Amino acid sequence: MRIELSLYASLRDELGPSFAVDLPDGPEPASVADLRRALATAHPLFERFGRRLLVAVNEAYARDGDPVRPGDDVALLPPVAGG
Repeated sequence: MRIELSLYASLRDELGPSFAVDLPDGPEPASVADLRRALATAHPLFERFGRRLLVAVNEAYARDGDPVRPGDDVALLPPVAGG
């Protein structure tokens, strides 16, 4: 299944406003952890952020065990420093 992602902050600066990734189809829905693994394979920028990359599914922060389904609104937010 193909998941469309909205990107923010430095991710958006480097890759544009959106990115798509393919997740395996199976009897159980894919998880945020599956999404993280697919992203790390798809582009080195995602691997660089690792677990610090925040994932929101349907406008709520998601944990690694949370499901990701086709049609979900998935956003990626890198860690941000302020001052």
